[in-house]
Amino acid sequence: MLSPRQLEIVKSTMPALAQHGEEITRIFYANLLGENPQLMSQFNVDDQKSGEQPKRLAQSILAYVANLDRLENLGPAVEKIAHRHVQTHVTPEQYPLVGQYLLQAMKIVLGDAITPEVLEAWTAAYQQLADVMIAREKEIYAEKPALA
Repeated sequence: MLSPRQLEIVKSTMPALAQHGEEITRIFYANLLGENPQLMSQFNVDDQKSGEQPKRLAQSILAYVANLDRLENLGPAVEKIAHRHVQTHVTPEQYPLVGQYLLQAMKIVLGDAITPEVLEAWTAAYQQLADVMIAREKEIYAEKPALA
């Protein structure tokens, strides 16, 4: 659970994310997949090449931030993404790696705007979302043991 201050800080980054979100997610995917090629099979190569995947992730991040204090609004999106993650065999162990590369890409693009306080708030926000996704994906895997 985010503190009120962390919530305020993350929400304050919305304009920068709206402006630079796709650049952040392009760098995120390039670095994540460039340094972890074993993850490539979990992503649609055509969507990576066309830029659709980074665009969708940027939109998802903005939606998350916009609804940070109303997570219930994200139910349908969480459900869709969780099912996609189960189809592509995402595991809970991958979330810290993804978070590391996402925050790194934010620092690369936004530079000094990512102060230690902003980084701490975003780390908490990412962990909150990861916890939601992991919990839902665990339920889906349990419903469909053949996919596990």
